[in-house]
Amino acid sequence: MLGTTSYVLVYEDPEYAVDERQQVSSTEIKMENLRRRFVVAIRKETLSVMEERVGKNIFVKISCPLEREYKEAEATRVELPLCGLNLDNPAEKEEALIEKKMKKIFNEDDITSYASAPFQRDCIELFTPRENDDGPLLWSAMRCLMVYNILSHINISRNRENGELPEKIGLTFLLMVGAFKDGFCLHDPSTMEPVSMQEIRGRNPNMVFEDLPDIDIRRSLSKKWGGFCKNPPIHDIRNYFGEKIAFYFAWVSTLITSLWIPAVLGLGVFIYGVCGRLDGVKDKGFMHMVDIIKLSSDNDLTPAFAAIICLWGTIFMEVWKRKQISLARKWYVDNFDQVETDRPQFHGTKREFNRFTSASILYYPFHKRLMKYFFSFSILLLMVMLVFISVTSVILYRVYMTISFCDEKDTACDLLHGTVLATLLNTLSIMILGRIYECIAVKLTEWENHQTLSEHNDALVIKLFAFQFANTYASLFYTAFFRRDFETETGILFLDKKYKDNCGSKENDNCMSLLSFQLLVLMIVKPFPKFMMDVLIPLIKKGLRHCKVNEIDDFTTDEGISKQSYLVREMLKPKAEDFRLGEFTEKMIQYGYLVLFAASFPLAPALALIFNVIDFRIDSRRLLWWNRRPTPHRDNDIGIWFHIIDFINVCGVISNAFLIAFNSQFGRDEPLHIKFAIIIGFEHFIFLIKFIISLIIPDVPTWVKNSQKKERYLLTYLLKQLKLKTSNCSISASEQCLLAEGSQNGDIQLNIIENKGSSIPKSRWSY
Repeated sequence: MLGTTSYVLVYEDPEYAVDERQQVSSTEIKMENLRRRFVVAIRKETLSVMEERVGKNIFVKISCPLEREYKEAEATRVELPLCGLNLDNPAEKEEALIEKKMKKIFNEDDITSYASAPFQRDCIELFTPRENDDGPLLWSAMRCLMVYNILSHINISRNRENGELPEKIGLTFLLMVGAFKDGFCLHDPSTMEPVSMQEIRGRNPNMVFEDLPDIDIRRSLSKKWGGFCKNPPIHDIRNYFGEKIAFYFAWVSTLITSLWIPAVLGLGVFIYGVCGRLDGVKDKGFMHMVDIIKLSSDNDLTPAFAAIICLWGTIFMEVWKRKQISLARKWYVDNFDQVETDRPQFHGTKREFNRFTSASILYYPFHKRLMKYFFSFSILLLMVMLVFISVTSVILYRVYMTISFCDEKDTACDLLHGTVLATLLNTLSIMILGRIYECIAVKLTEWENHQTLSEHNDALVIKLFAFQFANTYASLFYTAFFRRDFETETGILFLDKKYKDNCGSKENDNCMSLLSFQLLVLMIVKPFPKFMMDVLIPLIKKGLRHCKVNEIDDFTTDEGISKQSYLVREMLKPKAEDFRLGEFTEKMIQYGYLVLFAASFPLAPALALIFNVIDFRIDSRRLLWWNRRPTPHRDNDIGIWFHIIDFINVCGVISNAFLIAFNSQFGRDEPLHIKFAIIIGFEHFIFLIKFIISLIIPDVPTWVKNSQKKERYLLTYLLKQLKLKTSNCSISASEQCLLAEGSQNGDIQLNIIENKGSSIPKSRWSY
């Protein structure tokens, strides 16, 4: 049975070059030869290839038979649920009181999971069908990923059998050199887009109009995902976009749910501070109200609110840890890191013998990668130095402008240059340097030659976050802890003694208020460039295309049928391959604002909640309708981001302790030894409570533990049955497919083997 089009490759018709220049260059001949060899290799993999010409572009539509998808799922050891082997255990329903409460608060599903096993085609009857007895085992995202894996590992190099290390000429290489100018996973057709039935039948010739509503996955997902107050359909998101993106949305959903309490408390602390500053005030001018807002964040409730935020961070971490483990179990990816395949871009330079597979495998020596790590770290230090130079430049601008051009009584000029423009310049510097280093970090990480996608992503995330931490928070830490004391007799950077950088007049030298206002501007301004890139710029580009009359014109007839090719519309959509990386980076910076500086800006949780709810809605529209479909990669957690959250939580305790002791009205005027006593007391108290909370909240939900116990019991039962069958010499083919295999963490999982013994996945075919 042939499936629908899953992946599309695009190249420009060589005839256009002949028409324009009357000759074809040697490079174009080479590219044509590579394309021809690659298409032949695709067909040898039993994939279906159809070409469609639209204007000067030729679209290569690739679809895969179900049997070939099963073969790829077997080769990549995809775990699927086993059917007919679920043994009910009353103990599974026994849970601690705290777990029952958490399920109600955070909407945790109560699902009794079947045992799972790596997929094998010979034992297909043992696996649970997706929808009905005749339905496919593989869901939409998985089938799309199987096609992408096949294409990624095709190698058309011709120097593989001469004893040398193989050169990889595959999909990634062909896209890089321009043999194909584009390649992308194709969205499923939907009635919510102006697409004709002829185009839908072009993807699946056997489809009839009555079948369309039943397969309109995006429309169904959009209805469940669309509302601001609805719980996101995480399992449906996983089925369409894959586990990698689903884990991100599950994390954001948990963050939004947990932010309500600190948001309400922070708003109450801010209102309490405003009311305290308004008592007895007669001047109601605009500038005076701005000063009240700046000073209202520092009040008697600030230390208590900072302590609550620090403890909230721990509770959020523990709740997410449980959620992450639960989802990994439900999606059968809890052992994914043990069977993850190599990246297509990975190039091994040496061979070693693998005793498990009885074959030689390629690897990259660690000492070579270590040297590359040192070089990458040097580039990171260089960029951090540029950050410090940028921060110093903004400080010089602010000091020079406020002292040289603003009178002492001109509060409006001081606010404009000293706070608003300085903060905007700092924000602009943060975004520009961040964009530059992001491009550098991507190149460096690719150059480091990581073997798996998880290793590659973790290395990239560490580089980006380490730089963003310095780039984003350098000016904030300066204002919080160094600005008041950064004064000399010769002035700042020896300009003149009058150029001194303080936080106000001698009577009101309050850096806490300036820090609060700086955070307010950052949290409001920083999301707008992202909104421009995600929403406005794509809409503007689409609007401009409406005005053009050519082969990519996008308009509809009176019947609502698009006159633009469905393939062209998908090609013109923005890419979303780095969706999770970009979104997580933005969310971590925001998370740092509200955790690291909780004592100075109690409105941070409320602003974070508002922006996250809006961004969650925008992201759903982006992925479903505005952007291309990202490659649905698999994963079993959020990766290194989990440890980054833990790092921010620890830094938040230390940062808030110093803010309370040195900047807040609670400890600002106290002697130095009292301040250090406040810091030590705050830190020890918070860390003790955090430790107690982590002990009280179990990391692994009870149902997951019972599910693992059930697999052990089930395994024992099956082995006994297998022994009885063996003694009677009446073993069926499917009964020989079950064998015990010890996993890395000591839990026993079910593995599938072939009739003749353990199955070792064959190496990728090359042509």
